[in-house]
Amino acid sequence: MLRLVSAVLVSIGTRAAGYDYVVVGGGVAGSVVATRLAEKHSVLLLNIAGAPPSKYNSAVMVSDELIVQTNLTATPGMAARIHQPGYAPVPRFSTGETGSSPARWLGGSSVVGLSLFLYDKAMDWAPGWDWNTMQNYMLKSEIQPTHDPAYLHPLTRAFIKAVPGAMATPSSQRPDGTKITAHAAYLHKSSEKLKIMEGVRADRLIIENDVCTGVEVRDLKSGAYRTIRAGREVIVSAGYLYTPRLLFLSGLGDAKELAASGIPVVKDLPAVGKNLVAPRFTPVSWHTSEPTLSQMMGPPISKGPAVKEAFQSVMAEATVQLSKDAIAQFMPIYYAPKSAPLPYSLQGEAWPLSTNAYTVLVTMRTEAKGVIKIDKDPDVSPLIVHEPLTPRDRERGAAAVEAAVGMGSALPSLGPVEHTRDWSAVYDGRGTCRMGTNLSTSVVDTSLKVHGVRRLRIVDGSAIPSSTPFLALPEVVMLAERAADLIGGLQPYAVADMPDGASLWEVVQSAEVPPSDMAALSGPSSEEGLPVYIVMLLCAAVSLISGAVAWRFAPGRAPETSDHYTMA
Repeated sequence: MLRLVSAVLVSIGTRAAGYDYVVVGGGVAGSVVATRLAEKHSVLLLNIAGAPPSKYNSAVMVSDELIVQTNLTATPGMAARIHQPGYAPVPRFSTGETGSSPARWLGGSSVVGLSLFLYDKAMDWAPGWDWNTMQNYMLKSEIQPTHDPAYLHPLTRAFIKAVPGAMATPSSQRPDGTKITAHAAYLHKSSEKLKIMEGVRADRLIIENDVCTGVEVRDLKSGAYRTIRAGREVIVSAGYLYTPRLLFLSGLGDAKELAASGIPVVKDLPAVGKNLVAPRFTPVSWHTSEPTLSQMMGPPISKGPAVKEAFQSVMAEATVQLSKDAIAQFMPIYYAPKSAPLPYSLQGEAWPLSTNAYTVLVTMRTEAKGVIKIDKDPDVSPLIVHEPLTPRDRERGAAAVEAAVGMGSALPSLGPVEHTRDWSAVYDGRGTCRMGTNLSTSVVDTSLKVHGVRRLRIVDGSAIPSSTPFLALPEVVMLAERAADLIGGLQPYAVADMPDGASLWEVVQSAEVPPSDMAALSGPSSEEGLPVYIVMLLCAAVSLISGAVAWRFAPGRAPETSDHYTMA
């Protein structure tokens, strides 16, 4: 009877929160982790917008033009501003329909970005996060690359034949040439245990006594705020830009910066919004008599007729690995570095496009980093500031460009396209809430738990601590797959979960009390029902009474040898 009462009380405490897990952000990582957790648990996914229009499940070149045509407005506070050396400050890069990278629609940057699928097999982010482990999650992923793309331009085929080491770029394409998004691969076929709440913007995490119990969200239509509670954990998957912004608005960040912004300090985490690593790129182009993609789109973009097969191009059609720091990618199109909003767009000059040229795009990882500047007003969009290249960066960059010039010159051309060479950061990033063990240089531990805050994890590219010359999407998918295993499996009792100063004996004596239950004892109440701490105290009382009754009425018997320690 007493056990039944105890079970009922625990059930009441679980239902009070509504959902086991609340995931903030339906981008690539959020789509993966929410779908996987919903296989066994109840999950609520919060996102700015809903499912993407069907035309985004299309070829890269189609979705790219959809992006650019609607790239002028955005949700308040979600229009990222970018400043980088060599380029005029970008006033906004976000779209009313799709957002920037991370995008607004479910599926995030996989909806609006390239389908390139390159990743670093020498990855070694932290213990348990090296390639020996992560390759298993690559194989588990619902987004698998193809090495046989649906379309290759004749110039690309010539480049692959002429340049040693060149290969067709792996991409997340279906056989029909359409790209695979995280929404299609995961959310579209998710469990009924996953519920999606769209049209909300997360503005603050609810943290009391170092325990995160929920999220305060703003309804974008009415402007009203509401509180969402999580029974087990809150998982932030808002991306390298908006994840640190949410933490900062919640009092998690550099204490001095929080104080200067008038935000109460909940936890001093100096690395929030710092250590931004983003690959830098620069194009090298040659005029050609061979019609390039810019001449194959049909009017009004091109002067000539449309070649529909070419719409399936992944733009960066071939890749050469120059070193562990740099790659060169062949694009059968001209990229105007100063005016095109994206390196693979058709917006670099007035339509119909007049420059017929091919490009070798050099991309490298750098020592130079960046920071996210965050305003205390959630309606003010954050500012991305990239540092200038270091002398070593410039040295490596010059060597990579020299190699690219040799590759591009291997094809017949009408001469190089002359333009100033600048290195631009891609609309992609890692590291702004990086994993690690040092509280001054990292934000989460190797289980993706935020330092010093229980029941709060970060699952997205912001946790990745190292840079590569590749786009982050494949790494983010792997990270999210592994995170789902870490979060949804049996709960371990790690040293990090043990109270500071506790002796081994004290830990052993309390080992049967799960860490999450211990945290709940001091946690605030949920939206509905009995407060969680009261429920847990009642459960503890019932257990004590049950044990006492069992001992009192148990028949007498001789002492037995047990596996408990004997105190002298």
